Amino acid sequence: MARWICALMTSALVVLASGCARYNMAAVREQVALGRYDESLARLDAMSPDDPSLPYLYERGLIAHYANRFDESNTAFEIAGLRSEDLYTLSLSREATSLLTSDTVRDYAGTRYERLLAHYYSALNYVYAGMPDDVLVEVRRASRLLLRYADEDSTFSYAGTAFMAYIGGVLYEWAGELNDAYISYRWAERAYREYESRLGVTMPDDVGRSLVRLAHALGFSNDEERYVQLYGALSPPAPGAGELVLIYESGFVPPKQEQNILLPILKSDSPDERHIASFATTLAGRRDLVVEDAQLDYLLWIAVPSYGSNRPRFADVAVTVDDVERRGVLAEDVEAVARATFASEQGKILLRTAARGVLKYMAHRRAKKESVLAGWAVNALNVATERADTRSWETLPNRIHVVRMSLPDGAHDIALTFLSRDGAPLATETLPGVRVRANRITVLNYRTFE
Repeated sequence: MARWICALMTSALVVLASGCARYNMAAVREQVALGRYDESLARLDAMSPDDPSLPYLYERGLIAHYANRFDESNTAFEIAGLRSEDLYTLSLSREATSLLTSDTVRDYAGTRYERLLAHYYSALNYVYAGMPDDVLVEVRRASRLLLRYADEDSTFSYAGTAFMAYIGGVLYEWAGELNDAYISYRWAERAYREYESRLGVTMPDDVGRSLVRLAHALGFSNDEERYVQLYGALSPPAPGAGELVLIYESGFVPPKQEQNILLPILKSDSPDERHIASFATTLAGRRDLVVEDAQLDYLLWIAVPSYGSNRPRFADVAVTVDDVERRGVLAEDVEAVARATFASEQGKILLRTAARGVLKYMAHRRAKKESVLAGWAVNALNVATERADTRSWETLPNRIHVVRMSLPDGAHDIALTFLSRDGAPLATETLPGVRVRANRITVLNYRTFE
């Protein structure tokens, strides 16, 4: 009996310590939404643990990016990349501990889409710093991740990959690497086919146009003919013109929430250590099951993560330059990607949490046989240690649109009109004096939080 209580008390202390080490992201997001990036970084740093976690590194990298502190941003993303790679193969000891306590004890390894978006923001940092070789390093790292994900998982859904492949093509072009750009656009074409059915995001027309343009530039005549049939022929660019690629990021991705579930254990059940997994499967199937009091032995309370929706008020953007207007094209629905990624893991999370709950229930039952007080104490510890793992990268945008337009060489005032879901104008902003150079691509990203 004492051994069970000591083990659970130790586990409780681990969970409570991990909970204390977490920071208040709601307060950080509030500061970020007000554009107070330096203050939000200071708040984040003040609450961070001595050994920064992966979510902290992601948050720090992104906020520093918006604060134009590009070196700091890249340092955070570089450490995050190394840490996420180390955590890709989960520690068996952490897995065993989490079964007894909470998933929050496990190191957070990040999701595939989070790792790709870290490379996206790192690449943008190097674009602003005028370092094309480093831009290429980041895009190639992301390209290798895309290949790895597709090769190692036959059920890979491509969630989170189409946008990175598309922007990778743009950035390869920006750096003058047309062959790599062509390959990246082909990846984007493939991934967006999956997006349309799974996430409701259609392929931006610019991907098809880019394939036509680059197939022609690289002398791939057969490919060019095929892509012209698919996406149409292109008019030659205006002499001396350059291109503006404006990436508009809006809102916040929804944070994970904790959801409590009650699973009935019946008097006729007889779980034992040899069949934890099969009994956990049975219990998970009893979610929402109504049971007569006479049949009920115990109501097992478990905590699992869940996702809501947090769609931004600014749902689209229109860009006007010199009386020419272009509407934004949705290139990434981060909320849909996050929810799809979570849905693919939800069954495993529920089973793992139910199995942990069964172990706790058995500890409670053993203690109760010795004394009512001991049973009560173990039950209290079980409740104290039950906590859902709600960690994620919370300052990511909700949606990402892209506007690509040809402009004459020179400085331009870029007028942005933010639109509602119905296309009604809600607010405006002007980016003055944006320099576009002949035969070059100018890449900008802009974020709103409403």
